Amino acid sequence: MLRKLEGLNAELFKTWVQEEIKSDEELKMLIRQAKLDIAGNKMYTSEEILEALEKGNL
Repeated sequence: MLRKLEGLNAELFKTWVQEEIKSDEELKMLIRQAKLDIAGNKMYTSEEILEALEKGNL
């Protein structure tokens, strides 16, 4: 079950995520690639993502 974070919890989570991104080069690379894929209208199915995860490509 997903829950919407609000107020201080939302701000703390946002700060944590930004710090994680700043300190993790691999995560930065994945985000850059995702942005390029989105800009290029390249879409992946759930099956393709799962297969890439199983093969260790993600």
